[in-house]
Amino acid sequence: MNATPIIDEAEPTGLAQLWRLLIEPAPGRLENTVRVVVLVLIVVAIGETFRIPEIALSAYIVLFVSRAEAVSTTITALIAGIAVILAIFGAVAVLMVSLSDPALRIPMVAGTTFVAMFLARTGGELAPALFAAGFIIAYGLTLGDEVLGFALMPGSVANTASFTLPEIVYIPPDEALVRFLLWLALAVAIPIALVIIGNLLTGRDPALLLRAALVDRLRAAAGFCEGLSRADRQVDAMAWEGTNELLKLHHLSGLLKRTVQRAPIIEIQRLLLLLLAVRRVSGSGTRQAGLEPVAKFCRETAQALADGSAALPEAPQIALTGSATPLAPQIATALLAIREPRESETPKPAAPRSLLASDAFTNPQYIQFALKVTLAVMLCYFIQSMLDWPGIHTCMITCFFVSLGTVGDTVQKATLRLSGCIVGGALGIGTILLLMPLMTDLGELMLAVALMTFLAAWIGFGSERIAYAGWQIGLAFYLSTFQGFGPTLDMETARDRIVGIMLGNVVIFVIFTTIWPVTAANIARRHLVEAIEHLAALFRTGTSEAEHRSGFAEAMRNARAVMVNESLESSVMLEPGGRRPIGRTVLAQIQALLVPILVILDLRRESPQAPNVAQYNAALSAWFQRAAAWIRDGTGTAEIMTSLPPPPDASEPLHAWHDVLDHDIREIVARASRPAQQVLASVPQGLSLAAD
Repeated sequence: MNATPIIDEAEPTGLAQLWRLLIEPAPGRLENTVRVVVLVLIVVAIGETFRIPEIALSAYIVLFVSRAEAVSTTITALIAGIAVILAIFGAVAVLMVSLSDPALRIPMVAGTTFVAMFLARTGGELAPALFAAGFIIAYGLTLGDEVLGFALMPGSVANTASFTLPEIVYIPPDEALVRFLLWLALAVAIPIALVIIGNLLTGRDPALLLRAALVDRLRAAAGFCEGLSRADRQVDAMAWEGTNELLKLHHLSGLLKRTVQRAPIIEIQRLLLLLLAVRRVSGSGTRQAGLEPVAKFCRETAQALADGSAALPEAPQIALTGSATPLAPQIATALLAIREPRESETPKPAAPRSLLASDAFTNPQYIQFALKVTLAVMLCYFIQSMLDWPGIHTCMITCFFVSLGTVGDTVQKATLRLSGCIVGGALGIGTILLLMPLMTDLGELMLAVALMTFLAAWIGFGSERIAYAGWQIGLAFYLSTFQGFGPTLDMETARDRIVGIMLGNVVIFVIFTTIWPVTAANIARRHLVEAIEHLAALFRTGTSEAEHRSGFAEAMRNARAVMVNESLESSVMLEPGGRRPIGRTVLAQIQALLVPILVILDLRRESPQAPNVAQYNAALSAWFQRAAAWIRDGTGTAEIMTSLPPPPDASEPLHAWHDVLDHDIREIVARASRPAQQVLASVPQGLSLAAD
């Protein structure tokens, strides 16, 4: 019987970890938070002074488009602003056709929602802008019901306090809607312009962030060579983090400045991997005295980079002992490359790709995702309309923004949205009840806004595990507090919006867990199979080593990233009988296989291969292909361990590295072949996922 390995990444977040994420002063967190607070206060002051409607939306846009550094914030703000404003005018054009015809407007809402969510998954670099434009048009179409409702019920004017009625009630509905959308465009343009100006003047330079990250890596490498405590974990984390974010910072710094100093990103990453290889063959408790010159070089280079100096120290000669001996020239070469990075070592940005993903019309998951979100949005729209409760329109917005690729991701984002909304709504109601009766001028209101914005932005610029809750705190507080101009005593808005968000979360959860459910385990399984196939290719002759190295690293990064929220998925999907577990530890062990494999490949290039070594490489490549099939669908479960070829007889140190690789592979297979019942006993809260 075939037994497909279970992908298991249960990682519950305890209160202690949550508190650490809330208070941890990450680099730049305070600076970014203060900048957002100042920009929000300026936006609020302009809106209140000139009586520009939708102040809550304007304030939230500042939070929504802000990023950790200046360039990506500016680009995001510019693209999002243009897309939203164009979409607003598009909504005006669509409403001119469909405002008086609900039978036409409802299919257009569904069609626009489907297109927006399809493009959100297949649109590549432009996906966020395409999604924002589609969302604005789809949501704008639903405003027609509210406007027509006001026009058809003039009696409501006599039964409601005048300050609670929108201005559009006193003019024809078509003209009212056009005026509202035009004011909305202005409410979007003002914060977008302020964010761009503020970040160009005071934003964090990505070049400085890149330099600081490289300095941290060099100092961690120096501490590793000196045997300092915690240095091992730092190097581990930095090595497996990869270079994607650093290369992104390098690319962004090139957009801000015409000339960018070459950065030894790839070279430092290679040094970290080589140091891990030294530890692997020497033992974690053994210190190589030959690494002391490396520590000195790394510290001096880190100081030179921190000072902005172009004069770097000379690369020393390295002498290691035992099985680590062949690593000495490679480390020396890496140090020389850090001192004199070649232009080709920093990859150029990828060429622009097509508007849609290559499998946009062949992968059914894109269409299934769009259909599920469309169903959720239309269901919420019908519930809102049948209850005649426009205040819960946030249920539709929730469906748009919490829908992600997997059940775990969707539940995690829905949880953050709901918790952030409850906290922000409670703060808004508390401000209305306790503070607004005491306020006498705009300055006092601004003080309350500053405090709440600081809290929202501080959480938002923290860990990605909690960031979305911060933005939701800000949105809920603004929607509760800014109702018209000046102080308000209306608490129904906060209540209605919380009810709408709860309804949207429930609808999304039910639909995504019952119709074409996509688990994090299955997504991770696909990436893991891809990674193993890249390992198989590395042992075949005539293949591009650099291409498969980067492909393996990218696939493993995707596999580990998608598992972050697996613990939030329903245990109903658990199928323990006969399955095999692959958890976070195994994913890390598979990723660590790259270290001995790269050393073996380097040794293979330095000396001609013996016939038995060449046969072993071919057999190992074939075994990795069988392992990929086993992970994919359980094929060959019985012989997965017995078919692993034994290490060949070879000269040292190649023989020692073959033994290391064989030991690591057998340990991974043994761990992945543990009975499912043992895995359930070892996983917190008994969560695990089986393949469908």
